[in-house]
Amino acid sequence: MTQARQPQRIHNPTSIDTAALCAAIAADCKVIVQFGEHFAPEPLLADPDALAARCREAMEIGFYGYHFTPFDAAILRALPHVANLALDCHTSAVNLATLGELRHLKRLQLGVYEMLEHDILALENLRALEYLSLGETRKANIDLAPLRHWPQLAQLHTTGHVKNIAAITALPALAQLSLSQVKSKDDVDFIGAMPALKKLRFILGGRASIAHVAAPLLEDLEVVRVRGLEDLGDIGRFPRLQRLSVEDQIKVKEIRLGENPALAWLILRNCKTLERLHGVAVLPALGNLAVYLTQLDIDALLVGGLPATLNKLTLATGKRKRDEEIKAQLAARGYEKARFY
Repeated sequence: MTQARQPQRIHNPTSIDTAALCAAIAADCKVIVQFGEHFAPEPLLADPDALAARCREAMEIGFYGYHFTPFDAAILRALPHVANLALDCHTSAVNLATLGELRHLKRLQLGVYEMLEHDILALENLRALEYLSLGETRKANIDLAPLRHWPQLAQLHTTGHVKNIAAITALPALAQLSLSQVKSKDDVDFIGAMPALKKLRFILGGRASIAHVAAPLLEDLEVVRVRGLEDLGDIGRFPRLQRLSVEDQIKVKEIRLGENPALAWLILRNCKTLERLHGVAVLPALGNLAVYLTQLDIDALLVGGLPATLNKLTLATGKRKRDEEIKAQLAARGYEKARFY
């Protein structure tokens, strides 16, 4: 698994160097041009729009952080060719229906806390979106029902929005789902009916268990800071899983791995009560194991609890002297440093 290349981010530019941006995109680097509150971007927008027409999704144009004045989405009429748009971290906005005029849009990040347009996803042109990220709003009441008409949607992130979320279960291309701030009372059983889901992320929110969550094609599962979570269930129910990351889960005391023949990456970070890790020694494909701040018996792991396939390993307790000793042990055994991403 390779590290994603960092995008080139240009903040409130006074001019646009189109040649440099074209060269960066040609070198397979995503470019982000973003404008904040109290900055007048109108004279500059012709150049980003021309680049968007040429470079499509590789060119992200963003407007963010309008906290004291409403963001006026009418400015988007100066960007008719934008394919990748971020409207994020705004307190309020006006003229959001202008989004319906953007005929080339493929990726959209939408974060307006006081958003009144709960039916914004019904705009017909949005049906062509491949990526959608919905940020936090005060009422968390964006209606997701229109998503049933989005056959090209491949990635969805939603922060607290679950109204009619079962509409996504029939989407043939939806392979990545990120659920943030989903409440314990919210039903997530719809996940098992998603035909193409390969990557699933739970972050924040709360629930005691995800043991009932099924996804037969899942390859990547990430669980981060879900309040009250105690039970992940038998991980063996995900036979195609390649990567498992569990972070900031202070009530998870054990993780039960099954056969998991494809599991290559295992990341356990800041799970301070985790004391049992069942099945790790017999994983046939595990190559990267990163463990930080748990109650796992590290000496027992080193004696006989690790698979022969493992070549990248990090074990850390948060105590400097002990961690230096462990680091020396791992180096002597020929392990490379494992990554937490």
